[in-house]
Amino acid sequence: MSNPKVHNVRFYKPKPKAVYCMALEPQENKLAISRSDASLEIWNLSNAPFIERRIASSTENFSIEGLAWCETRLFSVGLHGLLVEYDLYKLDVKSRAVVTGEAAFCLDINKNKTQIAVGTEQGYLNIFQITEDEVLFEKFLDKQEGRILCLKFDHSGEYIVSGSMDAIRIWSVKTNQALFKMIPGRSEQQKATIVWCLAVTKDFTIVSGDSRGILTIWDGKVGAQLESYQSHRADILSLCLSEDENSLYCAGIDPNILNYVRIKVKDEAYRWVRSIQRKIHEHDVRALVLNGHKLYSSGVDGYLACSYHPPKTLLKYPPILQNPCATVCTKSQYILLRYPKFIEIWSLGVSGGERDKHTGLFAVKSEPKKLVVVQKVVKTDEEERKEGIVCATMSHDGKLILYSTRLGVRLLKFVCDEDKPKLIPIEMLDKLGECPCVSAIFTSNHLLIIAPNSGGLQVFGFKNDTPFLIQKISAEMEDTITFLTASATAHYLVAGDVKGNIFVWTLKNNQYDFHFVAYSNSSIIEFDLKKRELTKFSRSLTKNLPKQWTLRSSIIRSITFDPRVDHIIILHDDDSVIVIDKNK
Repeated sequence: MSNPKVHNVRFYKPKPKAVYCMALEPQENKLAISRSDASLEIWNLSNAPFIERRIASSTENFSIEGLAWCETRLFSVGLHGLLVEYDLYKLDVKSRAVVTGEAAFCLDINKNKTQIAVGTEQGYLNIFQITEDEVLFEKFLDKQEGRILCLKFDHSGEYIVSGSMDAIRIWSVKTNQALFKMIPGRSEQQKATIVWCLAVTKDFTIVSGDSRGILTIWDGKVGAQLESYQSHRADILSLCLSEDENSLYCAGIDPNILNYVRIKVKDEAYRWVRSIQRKIHEHDVRALVLNGHKLYSSGVDGYLACSYHPPKTLLKYPPILQNPCATVCTKSQYILLRYPKFIEIWSLGVSGGERDKHTGLFAVKSEPKKLVVVQKVVKTDEEERKEGIVCATMSHDGKLILYSTRLGVRLLKFVCDEDKPKLIPIEMLDKLGECPCVSAIFTSNHLLIIAPNSGGLQVFGFKNDTPFLIQKISAEMEDTITFLTASATAHYLVAGDVKGNIFVWTLKNNQYDFHFVAYSNSSIIEFDLKKRELTKFSRSLTKNLPKQWTLRSSIIRSITFDPRVDHIIILHDDDSVIVIDKNK
């Protein structure tokens, strides 16, 4: 391998966003996560967990307080008082329905996937009917005093259990009335007890966690308390049940994750007994999800933790943006850094002189410099809000910047004369800029390739920095395009979708060549485009992967090559840079 200089970028500092809630779709092994900036992440848990899709926050959908899956459809509620359904293909909001009762804090879907229940600030419990294409408001149950902070359908779908201040209520969906009101009690006379989370078993046993740090077991058939445990020193914010309903985990402001198991004590009597304790997070735990024997937890620190036993294992996935979050302009020595709601353009530093013998570092002749910040601000009646950035890229010569939000694509000309940067808007032709794109790249021969969220690809050329459409490619892709790249010679264009299909085109005659499937299970495939087959090295590597490679817990985030040494492949994941020497 050659001996390249490494530029360590220390000025990229995205702030970790807290996780507010999580929802699991067990059939597809998909985990939906909402963060404090109202962005959504869809994680694929099939092999090494990774972010499969990301839906940027928007000025309209500025709050997510609850998430729920209805098979492959995803819904959320928030402080804006809307029930939102998402289009996971376009990575955007699909529809909105207004709920009665202002801000909404929680939702749940019955086992038959026919109804959604939403709890609100004013104490209204809204029922929506789920149809094939939309959700329709059906009714709301009798108004209660105080806000509804959590709710769960029972297994039959005939009853709903709701939690609020100083009360747990059991509702009949048919009669719209509360059948039982259960009082959790207070630890201080003047301080109300807040019921933060609920779980309901098939035999109508109700489990609640509250602001006293007490875990309470209730008999939902008669509305009576069975057991209670002082499990935590502060509020219990989340709990989850195992699939067989014989184990539960709970955590909250006291971040210790406690496990309780259900054991048989007499002929027909059962009791919940405290089992193991896990100290995984240092701050509040706001969400817990069980997927088989693996427990996923997250909260204020923003890390997604996966823990299981046996063997005793803890994996932590940092709160990072979906790739690519940086674009390097080799000709101009600029770097574009993407943040959730803005992008920065920096000029890279220049080294000079000899390497220091002790530290191995070069002296810096000129420091890196921030040139410009680009963002999309939308003015509302109350305040100004920033739109979330879906994707961003920059041309190789650093003269053109493209970024997309939910509102559309913006193309800018970047002029930096004597360190006085200017941004000049460039209009996209034929209203193509009104369609958001999920991915975009500039090629080395100054073509622009964008992947609209409606599907397919669009190829643009430039004449005097004005874009013109060369071709629309109607790709037979099964799902959202998640990555887009072009060869260094700009001869090949490669696109991949969520399903693992990879398509390759030649940019000279735009003929479709082939596709193949790639996996997130540590496999590395090298494909000869001329022979249209796996290389001899690829077959050999598949059979001889070292054990430490196959045991890795994080995915490869990028692959690059050393242009001076063609037998070297450089890869990186969340914590390592890996070099593969094909000759060895």
